Amino acid sequence: MFIDKVIINIKSGDGGSGAISFNQDSKNSRGGPDGGNGGRGGSVWIRCDKNMSNLNSYRFSKNFKAENGGKGSDQNKTGFNGKDVYINVPVGTLIRDKSNKRNLLANLSCDEDSFEVLTGGKGGRGNVAFVTSKNKEPLLAESGEKIDIKQIELDFRVSSNLCLIGPPNSGKSTLINNISNAKPDIGNYPFTTREPVIATVQRKFQNVTVIEIPGLVKDPENNLASGNQYLKHLQKTNIIGMVIDINSDILSEINLIYDELKKYNKALLEKRMVLILTHCDELGEADLNDFINEITQKFRSLNDQIFTLNNSIDDKIMKFIDKIQEYLLVIDNEDMDDDVPIIKFHKNELKRVMFKDDHFVINDKQFIQLAEGSNLNNWKTLVQFQYKLKSSKIGDELINIGIKRGDLLKIGQYAFTWEE
Repeated sequence: MFIDKVIINIKSGDGGSGAISFNQDSKNSRGGPDGGNGGRGGSVWIRCDKNMSNLNSYRFSKNFKAENGGKGSDQNKTGFNGKDVYINVPVGTLIRDKSNKRNLLANLSCDEDSFEVLTGGKGGRGNVAFVTSKNKEPLLAESGEKIDIKQIELDFRVSSNLCLIGPPNSGKSTLINNISNAKPDIGNYPFTTREPVIATVQRKFQNVTVIEIPGLVKDPENNLASGNQYLKHLQKTNIIGMVIDINSDILSEINLIYDELKKYNKALLEKRMVLILTHCDELGEADLNDFINEITQKFRSLNDQIFTLNNSIDDKIMKFIDKIQEYLLVIDNEDMDDDVPIIKFHKNELKRVMFKDDHFVINDKQFIQLAEGSNLNNWKTLVQFQYKLKSSKIGDELINIGIKRGDLLKIGQYAFTWEE
């Protein structure tokens, strides 16, 4: 099985809650505040692993979660930081935000590339952070920042020197079998190859990476076995090798290939392309030359780029590999990926304050953390919370949208009346 695209669920760790604590001693029964901050949650990282050649590892493993940060404690002790989690992917993997597919998060194209795809939640502040000249004994602390589960798409594209494409049963599998140790299925029926085959050809102390994709068809919507769904892998190849049976309608097959490449990404037509005619065993040189002349009259760009190969290993195949190696020496090794990371995860931000039904709502993340990290069921804590709220910009926004004394105000799990 060859998996080149998967959707996985990721979650970075939540931040630890800040502590509400007081340092008691013999002289002061209550003591001064000494509640420490919570630790940060672990992050989720994606990193390249040169030993991976597909995404098969994530066929069943689809959920990844980093460790939560630890809670703060007395004596102003900060909670421990959560451990990060690392997800390994092959070189050439694109990471997208599943909620917004246009949002490319990263393009990992080099070995050991890494990307922090989801940062861990910040730790909440302990009550030491809320000491002021007017409040020497704060009963307030913050919960840690909560992080939602995200879905990301891992989209792998194979890097290769030569990519073999063409109609079904054109001889692609036989060719890759003859030039490498790869053993793809070979049969006299359409779509013998149902997924990409990757092979390495060793010749004159130089390695050539070759990939074969399943046969291309004119109407891929009704044929899930076709290679049209794998055309993305051509974006990371140096040379496109069109493999066509010499006994077929060659000009029509070339037109079909050009049309499908143009539909997918017309920039693919700018890559170096060679034509490989297979099953040439029974034809003489004169007949082969007639075929070549007819093709080059129609497709001038293929002049001197046509190879006539037999079904077995012979000098023609070796000369073909030698020519591919010559081409690679003068081809710019840069792939044609124009995928550039855009922004971070798409966020659906709510208004910080709003009126809903018969009450006012605070959606501000920082004040929600403050409410959840404190005990607003304690009236003294609620007084301190309301004082901080009214002296903030959030308080001004509530007044601007019409809140009055006695109106119901909700924040997180708490609801209370507004006091002036």
